[in-house]
Amino acid sequence: MSGGIIGQILTAIAALGGLLGAAGGIAVLAQRRKLRADAADVITDTALTLVQPLRERVAELEERARAATRQVDELSASVATLTGTLRGWRLAILSPHVSREELRAMVTLPVEAPNGHVDVSG
Repeated sequence: MSGGIIGQILTAIAALGGLLGAAGGIAVLAQRRKLRADAADVITDTALTLVQPLRERVAELEERARAATRQVDELSASVATLTGTLRGWRLAILSPHVSREELRAMVTLPVEAPNGHVDVSG
């Protein structure tokens, strides 16, 4: 009987050890998941910290690009107006029916650009 009891005790101890080992394995897996989640949180926070200044810079550059586009549009309209004025003057200069006095009067008239500026340098 003593061999049977010792065997049962040893079996119980082995079973208890197996249960503790399994519980430890489960705890390791649970801890591993928590570590992965914590690592993901750290990576996310770091990425957001790095990306925020870039977002602000992109927004600033987009606004500057819009302002530059508006300025180019205004300048293009001014160039078109002034080109038309110069073509008119050229036609008048080449015309045999326009006198010098008429040419002088024509080039001394103020030229208004589309942006509202008036050139009176003539």
